[in-house]
Amino acid sequence: MQQVNDLAQQEHGLLFQLHRPRDKSMPIIETINGAVSYSEQGAGAPIVLLHGIQGTARTWDTVAPLLSPRYRVVMPNLRGRSESVTPADADAYRLSEFASDLSAVLEMINRTAVIVAWSMGVSVTLELLRRHPHPELRGLVLVSGSPCVGDEARWFNGTTAEEVADEARERGKRLSLIEAAEPHAVAASWQHVKQADFRESLSRILMPALIIHGADDDQCPISHGRQLSQRIPGAQREEWLDTGHNPMAKDPVRLARAIEYFVDSL
Repeated sequence: MQQVNDLAQQEHGLLFQLHRPRDKSMPIIETINGAVSYSEQGAGAPIVLLHGIQGTARTWDTVAPLLSPRYRVVMPNLRGRSESVTPADADAYRLSEFASDLSAVLEMINRTAVIVAWSMGVSVTLELLRRHPHPELRGLVLVSGSPCVGDEARWFNGTTAEEVADEARERGKRLSLIEAAEPHAVAASWQHVKQADFRESLSRILMPALIIHGADDDQCPISHGRQLSQRIPGAQREEWLDTGHNPMAKDPVRLARAIEYFVDSL
């Protein structure tokens, strides 16, 4: 993990060159561990949209405007991206630390909310629920997630922290990402995410849940989505044909409507 910490000193300048200047006007939640930034739109019942391992609140740019006419949509930036705290220490990117960031967002909202989590955001949400099985949540929408990432999910090909950081950096260039997590944060997060196993704790999730998974997901096999729905009591599952790991890019309207239908059913 030391190599991840060393990378932290090299990467901050690079992302500022790759991506446009960050939005300094984003609201901030001050926690004992540092700042958690977020954006929000709309009013009404709150929905928290949680990004993946390399993403930011802007992951949801195509979906949030479709939900905000009826709901208060809150999109946090977990640590390691945007204006949120970005520690150099690799251990600061454990799932338990991300779950603390998410908990701070829920406390700020101060109302029962629905969490919509994508990819690593699913792992963060499951960690939150493992620590606190009955938080004040109305329901969950888990998109392209896994109860146990292990070696089957291929988010990155690299095996070392440096290789994953390089891969994250190159992906940011190739996809012309508007904003992305710092490469050292991505690398540290991946080391922790791929070791997590939530299979034994899923039966304690006693709230409505919707699992959405693309049939063509080549980063997280559809069998992982099926495991989630089989182990979470009463969970609904939708398998989307001709859809890969990122339904927001494939069909944001369909995803927004699925979220809306689920929330309205609660």
